[in-house]
Amino acid sequence: MCSKAHAEAIDGRGLKISGVQGDYVIRIPAVAEVSQVDFRSDDIVFLTMKTFDTETAINKLGKTASKLSVVCFQNAVRNEEFASVRFKKVYGGVVFFGAKYLKPGAVIHTTENSLGIGVYPKGLDETVNRLSSVLNLAGFSVTSYPSIMAVKWSKLFRNLNNALYAITGLSVLEGLKYEEFRFMMADILEEALRVVNTEGIEIVPLAGHQPPDKEVEHLRRPGELKFDIPSDEENAVRPSMWQDLYLNRGRTEVEYLNGEIVRLGKKHDIPVPLNSLMVCVVNQMAYEKLMPGTYTVSQLRAMVRESEKALASHK
Repeated sequence: MCSKAHAEAIDGRGLKISGVQGDYVIRIPAVAEVSQVDFRSDDIVFLTMKTFDTETAINKLGKTASKLSVVCFQNAVRNEEFASVRFKKVYGGVVFFGAKYLKPGAVIHTTENSLGIGVYPKGLDETVNRLSSVLNLAGFSVTSYPSIMAVKWSKLFRNLNNALYAITGLSVLEGLKYEEFRFMMADILEEALRVVNTEGIEIVPLAGHQPPDKEVEHLRRPGELKFDIPSDEENAVRPSMWQDLYLNRGRTEVEYLNGEIVRLGKKHDIPVPLNSLMVCVVNQMAYEKLMPGTYTVSQLRAMVRESEKALASHK
């Protein structure tokens, strides 16, 4: 299920994929409405839409969902909870590769090809084994996780800085290269770690990746890092939140990423000014249809200082 324009382009010309694994066209059927799908009882649904569309998609599936299993190959940590209300069996999924959709019928694969899967809320079963085998044959690198939600929390940490990339308009490599940007990223993650540790949430790093506290240390390396940045847009790695603002979609997943940290901060009375700022600024940019690059890291730091002054004056 995808947008009408995307579905029509795929049906007419196929899905063109370009990027790190070469250029090719896949011929597959595509529909814009779930009512156009004739499900079989042993089908498994992959949910891949943004979290803000999950409940709508599940409601459109209606009674059909109760007969099917679903894998939530999505960012954030609420999709499985939403899906468990309707679906027979729910699996958590982690996507760890980059892609860009900038026009109907064409996507750019920018980095890696890793997936993770496990039973929601915990465990492994034969379906996990079968899906892992099928997806590995399809060219993905799949890891099975018995504590999939702990892994999804780890992925959420990596996604917390999507907002910073979207606001400043920098690509991933541009952000990682410069000390000012990396330090801002580290501060955003440190805020999140305080509230998540207080809540007692389990975190399991993605296979081959560092836990959040080590990631903070890594981001705090001083100075400008020495690597080249691709000059062409096709090879620029950009998070999907950047794409949401660039394409003027009017909404993003920031409430389900940084917003998750803001809600925990309020619950435990722990200040999280940077994550709060990410939510406010991205929502403003989405509402006003402002393009990525509207604000710099220096301007964001200044906003936080002004907000803290205003709070102090009211005490």
